[in-house]
Amino acid sequence: MTHLGPIHAILQGGSWLLPEIAGEIYRGASPLYYWAGALLAQLLGWLLPVHDAARLATTLFCAATLYWTGLAARRLYGEASFAPAILLGMGSLGLVVHAHETQPQLAQLAGMALCFAGLGELSEHPRRAGIQAGLGAALAFLASGLSGLAFTIPVIVLTPLLCARCRSRTALGSIALGLGLTALISALWLSAVAHHAPGEVTLWWQEELASTLPHASHFSEIGKLLQLFGWFAWPLWPIAGWAVWRNRQAIASPQLALPLTGSVLAIFLVATTGGLRTAGLLPVLPPLCLLAAFGVSSLRRGAANAFDWFGVMTFIFFGIVVWLGWSALHFGWPPGLARQVARMAPDFQHGAWLAGALIGLTLSLMLVILPLATQHSVQRGATNWALGMTLLWCLAVTLWQPWFAHTKNYQPLAAELRQVIGPEADCIKRRNLGDTQRAALDYFASIRTVRYDAAKDCKLLLTYNVGGSTRSVPSEWQPVWERRLGGGRKAETFKLYRRD
Repeated sequence: MTHLGPIHAILQGGSWLLPEIAGEIYRGASPLYYWAGALLAQLLGWLLPVHDAARLATTLFCAATLYWTGLAARRLYGEASFAPAILLGMGSLGLVVHAHETQPQLAQLAGMALCFAGLGELSEHPRRAGIQAGLGAALAFLASGLSGLAFTIPVIVLTPLLCARCRSRTALGSIALGLGLTALISALWLSAVAHHAPGEVTLWWQEELASTLPHASHFSEIGKLLQLFGWFAWPLWPIAGWAVWRNRQAIASPQLALPLTGSVLAIFLVATTGGLRTAGLLPVLPPLCLLAAFGVSSLRRGAANAFDWFGVMTFIFFGIVVWLGWSALHFGWPPGLARQVARMAPDFQHGAWLAGALIGLTLSLMLVILPLATQHSVQRGATNWALGMTLLWCLAVTLWQPWFAHTKNYQPLAAELRQVIGPEADCIKRRNLGDTQRAALDYFASIRTVRYDAAKDCKLLLTYNVGGSTRSVPSEWQPVWERRLGGGRKAETFKLYRRD
């Protein structure tokens, strides 16, 4: 919901240059994703709700990432690697987790994939390669600021060192052309921002440097970092590791050195910059996809069969888990799981479930039958993994979407709050209200708040807490309304106070 806020602001007449949430500048991401989301919402708003139309930007950038990753694999390893690169990308757990979200960092992945696709043909078509690599780096910058450049520029600069055929005068000139194109596009946006809001570039630059400079805080949680990386990049990292080991004698070749350098750089930056969150690991996926596409075709027969059957059994097992959870939700069995589900959403209203169950049953049958019908080849493991991941995700969404929507749906809450505050809505102070909540209240009910320390004499105060924690407010504020969303440790509590 956070990243719907800037799109909603654009559609309501806000700035296209500076992302905003509920009337305040938001520096958490650069504008590329919001531009795409706003354009799609304008084009398809007559057909879909704004939030659904805007979320199609995620589909656009995911599709671009997968295609350009496959294109990079084709240029590096040949035609046979195009499909495995796309299938492995579709099946990577990290991409699946975020491929349904309004997530700007997916636009950075598209830029990185285009950069790798360009560099993959630098020796054969240097001018086109330089332009594509430069455009990819520019897209990454417009999507994630300096972080996007940190993941792409070093790879572009190091490419001539990794590829002897890329050291010709034409290739070096093409790299310079690409870097110049990146600098030009970046400077155009920053110049427009400076003209529109003098001083904002300085604040943006300071925050970008603070978030991009390396630090060692993640290493104090090295176990958590490794665990996060282990599942997030599955099944890419074991196959990529096999590719590096099997071709270790040719590690200096561009086919191996380029994606390996990109992978090492991405892992280093993820481990030493930003916060420890799942979305921060997304940039490791494109280069690992390339290495995995290189390795999947050379898996030994036993390993390929093991990967194939492990995927099939894994998805069948988790399909059963999804059905058990659904049974606990609707019929109270198993009882222990039912108690846990009820605790997380105590006021969930059970609606019609038969249609969803029939669709889920069809998807479950496909989950069992289709992997058995795929053609026997070295790509079968990647094909079945992508197929199983897609069907399992569709099954989970079909059976559990009403429950997830209930636990995270701010629309009824915002409508109720709008009725409570009445005409005093023009000035509401806030405490502990995050960007997600501010964006939701603005989108669903046009409710905007100001910081608690703002020099405004507001009569209302809105507070937000998670997991039952509370923060005291001065005695001059008297509670008039309270609403809880969800349950358990992640229960969200909104409270409205009026000044006495």
